[in-house]
Amino acid sequence: SQVPTTDTKVKMAEPTTTFPKKEAAMASGLSEKVVAKAFKEGGKKGVEIEGAADTSGLTCFCTRMQSSDGNIKLLEAAMEGMNVVPDPADPEERKGCSGRISKLIISENEKAGAIAMVAYVAEDMKDKLNAIDWMKAVCETELGGGVGGAPDDDSTDVWATCTAVEDKENFFFLKMKDNTLSAAIGYLRDKGLFQDDESEDEGDNAAADFEW
Repeated sequence: SQVPTTDTKVKMAEPTTTFPKKEAAMASGLSEKVVAKAFKEGGKKGVEIEGAADTSGLTCFCTRMQSSDGNIKLLEAAMEGMNVVPDPADPEERKGCSGRISKLIISENEKAGAIAMVAYVAEDMKDKLNAIDWMKAVCETELGGGVGGAPDDDSTDVWATCTAVEDKENFFFLKMKDNTLSAAIGYLRDKGLFQDDESEDEGDNAAADFEW
């Protein structure tokens, strides 16, 4: 029989060393301190998501971020932080780790009546999920009065952005805020990508008890 060689070993992902979204946020005029806070929150949340995926098998995730203040540049930096591949030689700096999980994250600014959203689709999910379609589904939802907005022109199939703004006539901030997360999860449920307590034939799912 053939003896396996070292070439059959799975190649580990290289640690992330460049951060274009973080750099773009600072280049837009945001302070390094503010950007670092959003990026750090993303890194911490990413590790939590990785842990949930390991125990429950979830492949998609939706959540609100607290440090981005409805700013799309900060929210993109937060998503980048979620997807960081850490250096295995520095376990104390473990962060991110959730690049294999597709995500839609949300940040609100009540004073501006604005809601920023970023959708990311992992490589292994590209045949099942499209970031632009996911974002459109949230923007165009009829749930609770809707959300509004549309994917930005530079959105792609794997990375889509949007900032929905209250207009006082059609879309009201507090309703928009309530509707975004539900619409994002609802789209996943319709595509069979979110197993929860409503999936009666799927059995128990630890992800259903995780805070989305």
